[in-house]
Parts: sequence; C-alpha cells; structure tokens
Amino acid sequence: MFAILSGCASITESKNQSMSVTTGEVIGAMCTLSNSKGSYYVTTPGTVMVRNSCDQLAISCTKEGYVPANPAAGTVQDKAKKMAWGNIVFGGIIGIAVDRSTGAGCQYPQQNIFYPMKKASQ
Repeated sequence: MFAILSGCASITESKNQSMSVTTGEVIGAMCTLSNSKGSYYVTTPGTVMVRNSCDQLAISCTKEGYVPANPAAGTVQDKAKKMAWGNIVFGGIIGIAVDRSTGAGCQYPQQNIFYPMKKASQ
C-alpha cells in the first residue's frame, strides 16, 4: 500500500512553490505571474508563492519609465515532477489525471526569474 501512495505526487508533494523575481537594477517594478490556477503579484525584488500548474507561467512586469529588455523572458515552462512518473506504474491514468488537474504533478524548474527591464526611450 505504501508503494502505491509514494508514487502519487498529489499525495506526497505540495501544490505550491516559491518564485523569486528580479528586474535587474530596476527596483519596485510591479510583476504579475499567472497560470491556469491564478494570478500572483510581487514587487521586485521579491518572492511570491504560486500554485503549480501543468502549463507555462507567464510573467509581466511594469514600472513607469521602463520597458522589458527582452519580451521573451516572460515565460517559465512547467516540468513534470519525478514523483508524478510513479503514477504510470502505481496510479495509472486516474493518478496522472489527478496530478495534472491539480498541478501537483508539475513544477517550475526555474524558481529565480530574471525579467530584465531598461529605461524607456524618450
């Protein structure tokens, strides 16, 4: 019975994860991190707790007089947790479905987000 429970990420692991955001030398930018589970807000440099989701995390930061230095920096791709793979053996389709729908089977491997900003052209 314990072997069955150890394979299910929704039982053994948290559905939340801490994410730190910096915007280079720009301090006080307002950032929004969002995925299918919700939107989360942080002022840079700062840390926010996000709900894991089995889809990408979108990041956007704003501050008057500044623009993103690289718009492509605005996403973090999810990755399946190692424990979620145990569902293939022990939990089957139902275990995989539960972990994917709750977000417990995925995490964001990049926990320190660098969203570079630069002074806007006048």
